[in-house]
Parts: sequence; C-alpha cells; structure tokens
Amino acid sequence: MVKRVKNINGSKSFGGSTGPCVGNSNRRSWLVLAMLVDGLVLYLLLYFGSNNVQWNQPKPALRRYYSDSASRVVPSRPTQQGISATSKVLLNTVTPQVNPTIADNSFFYIQNPKTIYNICDQLELYIEARDGQGKRKIRGGDHMWPVLWTASLNASAPADELIDHSNGTYTAHFTLHWTGEIEPLVPFIYSAEHADFLRSFRERFPHRHAYDGKFTDHNGTVEITPCHVDRDIFVDNGAEGLSLASKYEVCDFSNGKAGTSWYCLKPKTLSCSDFTQHRGNTRRGGEYRKSVIRPDESSLVKRPKELKNIGKLKKITVISNVSDAACFDLPPCKSGLPPKQPNRAAGYYFEDSWKSKLCRERELNLSDTLKCLRNKRLYFYGDSTLRQWFLYLISNLGETMKEDQINTTALAKMGPRRARDPTHNITLLFRHHEYPIRNIWANVRDIKFTVNEIDGLPGGADTVVALTMWAHFTTNNLTYYQSRLERVRDAIARLHKRGTGTSPVFFKSANTRGYYTMDLSDLYAYDLDQTLRAVFKGVPDVTIIDVWDMTLSHRTGYHIHPVQEVIKEEIKMFLNFICNAPSVS
Repeated sequence: MVKRVKNINGSKSFGGSTGPCVGNSNRRSWLVLAMLVDGLVLYLLLYFGSNNVQWNQPKPALRRYYSDSASRVVPSRPTQQGISATSKVLLNTVTPQVNPTIADNSFFYIQNPKTIYNICDQLELYIEARDGQGKRKIRGGDHMWPVLWTASLNASAPADELIDHSNGTYTAHFTLHWTGEIEPLVPFIYSAEHADFLRSFRERFPHRHAYDGKFTDHNGTVEITPCHVDRDIFVDNGAEGLSLASKYEVCDFSNGKAGTSWYCLKPKTLSCSDFTQHRGNTRRGGEYRKSVIRPDESSLVKRPKELKNIGKLKKITVISNVSDAACFDLPPCKSGLPPKQPNRAAGYYFEDSWKSKLCRERELNLSDTLKCLRNKRLYFYGDSTLRQWFLYLISNLGETMKEDQINTTALAKMGPRRARDPTHNITLLFRHHEYPIRNIWANVRDIKFTVNEIDGLPGGADTVVALTMWAHFTTNNLTYYQSRLERVRDAIARLHKRGTGTSPVFFKSANTRGYYTMDLSDLYAYDLDQTLRAVFKGVPDVTIIDVWDMTLSHRTGYHIHPVQEVIKEEIKMFLNFICNAPSVS
C-alpha cells in the first residue's frame, strides 16, 4: 500500500504526479514511488536497528527446541537488544507508585476479644495498612503472614485465611488448636507497592542472574563464555575473564522434550561439543541487576517488620478438654489430596511436631517405615532443599542404609548420589535438576534433564518420585517456569502408564527463605509456588507436600535450607502419603 503524502503546496496526493507534463506522468510516478519505498526501507532499518524497539521473543513453550543440540551452533539474530538496551528501557519507566504502606504506621488488633477461648474456636484479627502520612490505604495487595505463637510449647500456626478487602484493611482467621496463652503476630512482608515493583521488575528483566559455561578440549585449552535461557542475553562484552567470540553465534543446548532452552556463547577457538562445566556467576549477575535499577527503585526493598498490636488484649487464653481432632473430620493421607483445604492452613506445630489439617497424619516408627519402603526405589529430582530429604532419610532409615560413596565436594552435591539398604531392598537416588543452576562449577556430564530421567524410570507402585523446582527459578519469569512444569507434568502422565500399579509422585512445594533482594525475593518464591499448584491442580496421583506453611510458621524463622526439626516433619508428611496401607499402623 502506498503511503499518503503531503505535497509542498499543501495539496494531497497518493504518490502520483500532478504536474502539467502529462506525457511524463508514468515515469514520474514510478520515480516518486521508488523514492518513497527507499525512504521507508531506510527509516525501518534505522528504527529497528536502534534501541527504540525490542524484538519480541517467543514464549518458552513456543520456542523452537532441538533435542540433539549437544554440538549445534545457531547464528543469533544480529540485534542490539540486551543488557545495555534493556537498561535504557527500564530507566525510562515510570517510578513505582509512591506513598507505599509503612509497617511502622500500620497495626492490628483482636476482633471481638473474649476472656476465655476454647479449642476449635475461631480467632479473628483486624489489620489496617497505613501510609507514610498515617492515612489508611485505599487499596489492597499488601503481603502479611500472620501467625499464632506459644513459645513455651514450641507451638505455632499460620493463618487459615487472610482476606484482603481491597481498601487497606484485612481480616485474618485462625482456628485454635492448643491450650495455654497464645500470642498473635503479624509480620509485614511486602507493601503492595513493593510487590508491584518486584513483579514488574521480574517481567521487564527476567535475566536477573548470570551463568558461565566452561569449554575444554583434549589439549587442556579452556575457554569460558556466558550462558543463559535466552540467546539475546549475550552482550556483556566487558565481562572479565570471559573469552567471547561473535555475540551472534551461540551453542544451543536446549531440549524441546524437557521444555528447557539453554544457550552458551560460542567460544573463540573451541567447539560446542567441548562444553564441560557449568556454574552460576553471582558477581556478574549483580552487575546485571545494578545496571537496570535506579536508587529510588532499590529503596523500595525493605526487610519485614512486625505490625504492632494496638488492642487491649495482647494474648489470648485457651482452656478446653476437647481434643483438637474435633475441629475437623480429616480423611486418611492418600495420593491426590490438595496441598490444603480452602480457608484452612495446611497444619500447625505443637511441641515442634507438625499436625496436618489436610489428613490424618501419624508418627511412623522405624520398623513401620522400613516395612513400608521395602523393595521400593525412591528418586529425588530437584535442588538442595530436596537433597535435604535424601540426606535425612539416609541418616534415619537405620544402620543398613548406606550411601554408595560419601563425597561432600561441591561437584558431588549435584549428584548423581545413591544410597542402598540391601537388607530391605530400598534404594534412594538424588540428582539435581537441569539448567538454570546457580551453584558453583558442576560437570555437564552430571546434568541430566529431569523429563528424560522420569521417562527412563520403570514405573509401577514401587517407583516413588519426589521433585522440587523453585529455588533456582526465582530469577526467571513465570512463563518460562510454567512451560518447564508442564513438560514435567506430561512426563509424569507417561510414567503412570508404565509398570504394575501407579507410581506415587510428590512435589515438595517452595519454602520461605528469608531473602528480600531484587533477584531472590520470597515474593518470587511465593509466585512460583502458586504457579506449581495451578499447573498440578487436579492432576491424578500427584501429591504436593505443602512445606510453605510448615516453614512460614516454624519458631526458627525463614531459611533457604530449613532446620532439621522442619525437615523431619516434611519427611513425616511425605512418608504418610506413601505408607497409607491399612497394614501399617
């Protein structure tokens, strides 16, 4: 289509000549048209070659993947987009909404307080969020994690429900489960404005960490290049200690079946098949982050504070001879139950023991556990928080359970690791999930795609699979994370069609970690956890062990690697779902 243009004299035409020389009209028309086309082409080249336009990237689920890409070299699109261009885009964005919620000005109190409460009674907290001027907020969206607490009993509970009334006020509901004095606490985690900014930052700048690939040939020549989920990240030519070839050539280590895209910049002299080791690069990741954050944006990141209780009643007294079992009629723990019921927390702690509000959990002694796990193979695929499960079982399944080769080096922590109990024919295997991995140097030969690992399992009731994928994904966007989970979900469906009986499959949810930085925020972990629950909601024979509530409310606080007291209770719930046969009491 020819563009409408305006003549010098102000009259309008569609590119044809309006002069008196009618005999030359065709030639002049073609000349004008050619000039317009050339001008348009030049404009488009200048415009799209500048930093004014960002090339649209396909969603991870729609990317073209290669399953045989171990030595494939892919020429990247010659674009100027990257960290430098992204920096300019972000620095021109509007500052996040001012006037955030201020924890010091906000408060809570107990609604309709009573002198005495009973087991199974409901406790209600009124929470009000206020800004820097002490005025009540007119919007919702603040993140608060209310808990009940009795220090002398090592008892604690997360809220059953936190209702956001979208006007700066909130209502927290609890069910009371133990007797004694109970104190309500309301840790204020993120203001709505802080949460908005973090989520916007995540989507605008999904590459909040850096990774390196080490390439080594048989002569000992070593080259290190940057790697990432997106090939267009390779623009950090000033990065120290890296041997950079043309930024338009990358090695594609993606795996379409696993839903994993992974690229490393091609070394100057070595080939893609010389890829030997992988690591996360925290220093360079920090440089990425600093290049795109303004001082006024980083000031939004604050550590949590507890809101003050302005009510007359600071603690409540609960007296009752009724067992808390009367509060709910719980089913037995069995595969496929949701992580928690609507308007109900997953459980609570009493004397450091987790009491499930999802199903009738029970303490299993060693004899019952070994009887339950006899002839089973347990496969653990995930991060270091799942490795805690693997190591805990090795230490607590009796003297006949031994790890094949005890090696505590950083490389060995990635796996594969195996432990066996020949007396009861129990095998435990652990392997870290594939990229992205933020650990120090790991051997590429030890990094396997989880989907492929699941597809290699025999299936059947004696094949138990436990997974977790979250801690290393907080620096990626939700679209990429969801696509990865969907491929795992498909592999689980294939697993359930193999073998005799159905393989029990478990996902360990994310846990609170106590991180509030721009790239490792607990808000990112929370959003990943919600995505996991959505992807696997209603999927048959998959159980999510809700460790979010277990770590949210424990007396020891938030830790990326929960303390052993918490791991013990996580394992208890895990075993309750495996060992639900009537013969085990």
